[in-house]
Amino acid sequence: MFRDYRKISPRIFWLVTLAALIVLLIVVAVPQWLSRQARLEVLRLHVAEIAQIAASVVDGDLHRQLLDPANYTPELYERTVAPLVRFHSADPEIFYVYTMVERGGKSYFVVDTAASNKLKTTRKLRPSAYMEPYESIDVEPDPDYLQRIAAGRTYVYPSFQRDVYGTFLSGHTPIYDSQGRYSGFVGVDFDIKYYLALESSFRAIFYGSVAGAILIALLIGYVVARYQYHVQDRIDEQYRISIRDELTQLLNRRGALRFSREALDTRASSYAAILVDIDDLKGINDVYGHSAGDEFIVKVAETIRHSVRERDICARMGGDEFLIFAAGCDLDAATEIARRIIGKVYAHDSSSGRSHFGVSIGICVAAGAGATFEALYKQADEALYKAKSAGRNRFVIFDPVVAA
Repeated sequence: MFRDYRKISPRIFWLVTLAALIVLLIVVAVPQWLSRQARLEVLRLHVAEIAQIAASVVDGDLHRQLLDPANYTPELYERTVAPLVRFHSADPEIFYVYTMVERGGKSYFVVDTAASNKLKTTRKLRPSAYMEPYESIDVEPDPDYLQRIAAGRTYVYPSFQRDVYGTFLSGHTPIYDSQGRYSGFVGVDFDIKYYLALESSFRAIFYGSVAGAILIALLIGYVVARYQYHVQDRIDEQYRISIRDELTQLLNRRGALRFSREALDTRASSYAAILVDIDDLKGINDVYGHSAGDEFIVKVAETIRHSVRERDICARMGGDEFLIFAAGCDLDAATEIARRIIGKVYAHDSSSGRSHFGVSIGICVAAGAGATFEALYKQADEALYKAKSAGRNRFVIFDPVVAA
């Protein structure tokens, strides 16, 4: 029973499995990609909110004073960065908090919470110095982002960007002094590890979905391949039935034509067509009944089957006529087959107590070059006719000279 379930078409199995897997992976991957983009957008909104809160705690007047290096003092720096340090210490998810100013289209750090020894964090941070220029490794996705911030908009990078400090998703919000003047901007950074930690649970869902898609694709491939094998097996079975004689299980005329022509394609040195005809089958049926006639037909078929080589083609061409088509069979081998058949049929029937039943045989042997089934069959039929005319229960070899 188990072996029966293993009967499938491997080619169909793998083709269907691959096609089903591609479709299922698309079904799994597209929603995952869309949801991933949606989650990234939610994170960008979150970063924007944190940046706006950070900007709200900065003293804009103190920060405006620091924009001029002539006003810089450690005390002013500490007073300016202190509220941001408290804000950063309260939210451990934030990696960096800092402020910047734009000079000539380039960003410069003003204050950085990592520079304060009062910052409470478990991260190893590298502080940026006062008025240190910002250097990005990746190409800036929005070259005009500084103008957007100066215009009063909160800006968050569309994706994670690399710089000398790491890979971060950064949000920037403008800072204003008490008179509403633009006084630089605050920045908050969330590193990529934070994002990957959020994505880990979704990755497990994705990998589980992929594994499920693979299993479903294999199941679909097996079911289709099994069904295709079953259908093809039924077709083959019907074809096998259609080329077999129901009574003798030898090939019928259709099967003989197919396999004989296939044998001719092998280009053997010689071919033999041997026609065997039961002598007076009608008389057997009339005297002993049709069951006796059928019994004798089966016994002649068995005799033929056991008198030839395994590769020779044996067929029942009609009611009382049989064909043996043998590739690589010379005249001596063909006559030996005929003698064997006649001897076995006669010897078998002599013990039945009935009148002797016999067969007549016509033989035609031709060289392989230019041989055709139609010519061999016709010439063997002519020889068979002569065997019957000569008294039956004998064989005759087709003679091309006599025929000419």
